[in-house]
Amino acid sequence: MPACNICNQPLGAPVYQSPQPVSVTSLCEVLSGSTEVFHCASCGHVQTTPMADLAAYYDKTYQILIASEDEDQLYAIVDGQNIFRTGHQVQTLLHFVDIPRHARVLDFGCAKASTLRALCERRTDVQAHTFDVSEMYRPFWDKFVPLENQATYQPKAEWREHFDLVMSFFAFEHMADPQAVLSQATALLRPGGTFYCVVPNLFTNIADFVVADHVNHFTESSLRRLFAGAGLKIERITDAAHTGAWVCCARKTALPVESGGENAAERVQEIASYWHGFGERVREFESAHRGLPGAIYGSSFYGTFITTQMRRPESVTCYLDQNPHRQNQTLLGRPIVAPERVSAEVRVIYVGLNPAHARATIQTVTALPPERYAFFHP
Repeated sequence: MPACNICNQPLGAPVYQSPQPVSVTSLCEVLSGSTEVFHCASCGHVQTTPMADLAAYYDKTYQILIASEDEDQLYAIVDGQNIFRTGHQVQTLLHFVDIPRHARVLDFGCAKASTLRALCERRTDVQAHTFDVSEMYRPFWDKFVPLENQATYQPKAEWREHFDLVMSFFAFEHMADPQAVLSQATALLRPGGTFYCVVPNLFTNIADFVVADHVNHFTESSLRRLFAGAGLKIERITDAAHTGAWVCCARKTALPVESGGENAAERVQEIASYWHGFGERVREFESAHRGLPGAIYGSSFYGTFITTQMRRPESVTCYLDQNPHRQNQTLLGRPIVAPERVSAEVRVIYVGLNPAHARATIQTVTALPPERYAFFHP
């Protein structure tokens, strides 16, 4: 019987198993095999059965945003202006953390460390350090981080109690043993140092629940339990600062730390039920509009997942995306284009966005007028 990654209690039966033997990763890879999700009745944590050989996957296969130095994810569109995730992340970090002058800062599990790079552009006094479990991102680090401040696979021994700030952006959801890894990260902080992290929030972006390579789906209670076990006192935890994510700021302390928070069992079950019925909803809509060529708005996880649930995915001619970094690429053998370039033959649009704001977002896309298309809303 699997045990909880946070409190080590037995988990029991899964609350969700994908109806079809197909899974989708955060990088939109379609894999054979079901996704199993468990909920811990003790600490409220939600977790997925890990993919085989995670270490090799993140070392050699998982390549996120490496097409160019500037490639980024589109976070929001405000007054017609694109807001990218890196810019939002560094702005939020500076809002919540008072980073001292000449601070030693480590980006832990950093990939190409775009947020650290953006921080260094604003704060030239910061002493930047990088750590990841892969060598593939070193060419990006070399442009702004001295070689002696870089580490892969294991942090350097001399980094123990070295840092004023250890920060992590969307990394801990991937880890099979978050307890051990967070304790490792905490050991790198000086006494009183700050740990700052951003992880997905399955309650405000329910796609996180079925992402195959997200081993951990954190709730407030499981985050508090995890941090307390590592000797970190949470000073702030919020789901309002970053769409679809928890933002946590904590301080390293030698004193005992209390945990808490709701179990959220009912909310977890609601999400499980939503995903159990999602594929049937897609196929019912597809059946009602059979024969009409379609497009999927959104070339990330939701758009990919919708494709895997269709009986006739060949009816999808393209994916539509307003992120210029995604345009002119392909997904599942189909082109990704700007909404303005959608083919005139398309009559059906599947909206592949977070259902929390899918309807509101698609209404702002003037290139897709509602009188012309039939829309599937997640």
